[in-house]
Amino acid sequence: MPVTGHLVSGRVFDLHGVLLSDAIVTLKHISFDESIPSVVTNTKGEYILNLAKLSSQWSKGDNITVTATKSGEGTKSETVTIQGIGRQTVNLTLAETSDLSFYENPRDVYNLNFALLTHYDGEKVTRERPLPVSSSEIDLLNNPSHSWTITRGDGQPDSETVTIRGVRYTRNFTYENNNMIMRSEWVRQS
Repeated sequence: MPVTGHLVSGRVFDLHGVLLSDAIVTLKHISFDESIPSVVTNTKGEYILNLAKLSSQWSKGDNITVTATKSGEGTKSETVTIQGIGRQTVNLTLAETSDLSFYENPRDVYNLNFALLTHYDGEKVTRERPLPVSSSEIDLLNNPSHSWTITRGDGQPDSETVTIRGVRYTRNFTYENNNMIMRSEWVRQS
């Protein structure tokens, strides 16, 4: 018996809510650990995936993970429950990442995906437009231009502030059961 069709569609946005074309979107069925072929978003940031491309039959109530990624824009995964035959929408806003690379030794290249700004002065950080400071200029422990605000009893930070060329940026942290579940976007303070 062929696998029943079920469309999962949506749109992919960048950190600022702009629709992204050419983002790669994948879908993975959690229960039987199977993925269907990836698709690429169109010029309107839209994608459509069909569960009929799975080799095993899915059921209403099963969980799937939809992941969107685009170099230099970030990645976002969302796990949702299959609602039934028909169509459901999963829109994704990519998380903060950087497309920069660093070298630990001449043979190994690592993609950066860390807590530094990926945008400043309203523009994206790229190889051609790097941050105006180098990592050697930021001492996360002793530099007064980088600070944590801690009011929580467990010692975890409520927010983080960094100053780059005299401009302060801050982001806040959200916790659930003492586990960080979200970091806000960096917000320019002055």
